[in-house]
Amino acid sequence: MQQEIRLATFNVRNLVLPEIAYYDDLPAYTQEEYQAKTTWIAQRIDLCDADIIGFQEIFSKKALSDVMAKTQRYRHATLICFDQNNPPAFLKPQVALLTRFPLAGSPQTHRNFPKKFQITLPITDTVINQFSRPVLEAPVLLPNGQILNIYVVHLKSKRPDFIRFTAKPDPYQYGLAALRSLMRRAADALGVRTLVSEFRQDNALPVAILGDFNDFSQAVSTCIITGEEHESERPLPPFYRLYDCFDIQTEPETRNGEIARFMEADGTPRIDHIFVSEEFTETSGYLTGRVKNMIYLQNKGNPDRPELSDHNLAVVTIELR
Repeated sequence: MQQEIRLATFNVRNLVLPEIAYYDDLPAYTQEEYQAKTTWIAQRIDLCDADIIGFQEIFSKKALSDVMAKTQRYRHATLICFDQNNPPAFLKPQVALLTRFPLAGSPQTHRNFPKKFQITLPITDTVINQFSRPVLEAPVLLPNGQILNIYVVHLKSKRPDFIRFTAKPDPYQYGLAALRSLMRRAADALGVRTLVSEFRQDNALPVAILGDFNDFSQAVSTCIITGEEHESERPLPPFYRLYDCFDIQTEPETRNGEIARFMEADGTPRIDHIFVSEEFTETSGYLTGRVKNMIYLQNKGNPDRPELSDHNLAVVTIELR
């Protein structure tokens, strides 16, 4: 019998310790709200029962440790989360990784873009040479003895990047702000693409990317990472490509006989993705595993409740070879 493993990615929405103001426009969690949120997250990840989970919007390692303590399935799992030394007013959302499999090496976080590339945002002198949120990289030893290199990412959101606010709406300024946001997200994507390409070239090991990409699988920024071609005369060879697990699943769950490529079952835009290298495609000559299915666990309840996330938890089941 083939062994199955599960990978998941989950943007939990602002996991921060209670009574700490983390955004100017959002109140700090009360003790009661914090307990409700950590309990809810623990129940969700227990439900998905994934072996490896990438998290986004983690403000505190202590908070994520409190979640693990409330789980039934992850109390002894390995948590990788680099705590921040910033005072509360300067806390930023980070990514984290939880694995029930052993690590095959030391995890690392990437704050700066590789190859020292940088971009300058329009109508400003702002030079961007760092990821919007640091990328987490960790090698994990799978039950079949294969090493899988995991990346956890959270690309820049689509929120317009205003440098100043005007008293009345200004379409031009709005367009510039949206362009700056797009450029930040595309730069994040190029940084991730470069990290993965350099790793593949040096190690030839399979990889998986878990994350909130803040855009569709066919968006330009997402395709920078996957290498999916759009009428390209020089497409990337399969070795450097990454594949959307939603597209290559072999036993998909259907809705009315159809699969909605860009939407989850509840109509939510699909911006949380799990991408894998060619070793998980059935056409590969170096097959590590087969992607059986990918599902999104739907949240139940009022989305305005502070403990709930505004993202659904994405889970992929892989049959190892």
